Amino acid sequence: MDKIVDKTTQQQIQKQNITLPIAPASFFAMTLGLAETGNAWRNATSLWNLPSYIGEVLEGLAVLSFIWWLVLYCNKWIQHRKLAINEFNDPVQSSFLALIPESIILMAVTVHVYSLSIAISLFWIGSILNLLYGAYKLSGLWTQDRQAEHTTPSLFLTFTASILVNALAAGLLGYTNYGYVLLGIGTISWLIMDSVITQQLTVGGLGAKTRNFMGIYMAPAVILFVAYQVLAGENLSIPIVYGLMGYALFIFVAITFALKWLREQAFAPGYWAYTFGIATLSQGLSIFALKNTDFTVSILAILIFCIMNIVVLGVAIGSLRLVLNGNYFPK
Repeated sequence: MDKIVDKTTQQQIQKQNITLPIAPASFFAMTLGLAETGNAWRNATSLWNLPSYIGEVLEGLAVLSFIWWLVLYCNKWIQHRKLAINEFNDPVQSSFLALIPESIILMAVTVHVYSLSIAISLFWIGSILNLLYGAYKLSGLWTQDRQAEHTTPSLFLTFTASILVNALAAGLLGYTNYGYVLLGIGTISWLIMDSVITQQLTVGGLGAKTRNFMGIYMAPAVILFVAYQVLAGENLSIPIVYGLMGYALFIFVAITFALKWLREQAFAPGYWAYTFGIATLSQGLSIFALKNTDFTVSILAILIFCIMNIVVLGVAIGSLRLVLNGNYFPK
């Protein structure tokens, strides 16, 4: 009898050992940060003849992280359905579900240099899911009750940032007209939502536990800076690019001045949100530097590229420490 009990206990222990952790959809921010850092390195390779393998390693890590977080997310719906449903219905956390189709779109950007057919398939899957979820969440703003504290920069993920990434990828894959349609949706949504979010930030503030959402706040400006250049190609308007660059840098500097306030939130996986913004800004500057002989743009491209690497490395090291201490996943 004791042997049977021991065997049952061992089986239960083994089952517990292989239980997958529960991860919120916001953890897909790691995929976005790695993918955009890889894209920035790809541009840096063309601009400064840096080693090409670094960008490809980062892109590979982005793919692996996407697969990992997708497995965990699917497992949550299978093993912890109530938690998944609560996240889907949560007025703040549900915005991060937009990271899933956005990650799929960035996977298309990642692999397009290796297989155009796979990239196109991934793009259209991610693009359609992105628009459907964005429209669904927009309708929710009209039909569901919300509190003032529910208005945070995370709203940009659903209506603006993910759709502008969609436009960027469309331009990269040659769907220029469709890309401009997406650019219109994302830009107009940004102009509307920015006034709402800025009003809440200036009047209601942002709690310390959600300060990393400010990494999302700079996303629309920097993505639009990149997306316009990709879509316009050789027909871009230099004054418009300077204007977009100026606002993107202005927001970056403002967030830098707020570092003391931001660091009141202890380091957490949500810090990956900062890597996406700075990496996209670096990408936009390097693209502009390739098309422009302005010495100032070149210096800015080098400076932001260096800052990007410091930020990404710092967040990666911090994340590794959380993993080693067993504190990465929520308990």
